[in-house]
Amino acid sequence: MAPRAHYEAEVMALGSAATRMLDAGVSQEHVARWIVAQRNALKQRFRALTPPDDRVRLEAWTLGRYGNALGPSVEWLRDAGKSWREIIDGATRPGRYRGRP
Repeated sequence: MAPRAHYEAEVMALGSAATRMLDAGVSQEHVARWIVAQRNALKQRFRALTPPDDRVRLEAWTLGRYGNALGPSVEWLRDAGKSWREIIDGATRPGRYRGRP
């Protein structure tokens, strides 16, 4: 499996874990904070595999959009009006990929 496909599969798998946590009674806020941290860890791991020129472009775009090279923080998302559930759901969807396949 190509690195991007593997990343996307891992991002989507976070949804199953989040559902299990919510079903077990964990608060939406806790799950949202957990899943954003997990998604950021995945980003870091897979960005390490990204060619340096592509990584620089990706991080510059992300920094310009979110003020953070890794992506939006929970606080940024809440300030943007996202609910805890919307944060959870969003963290399980891979972003658009602008690089090479």
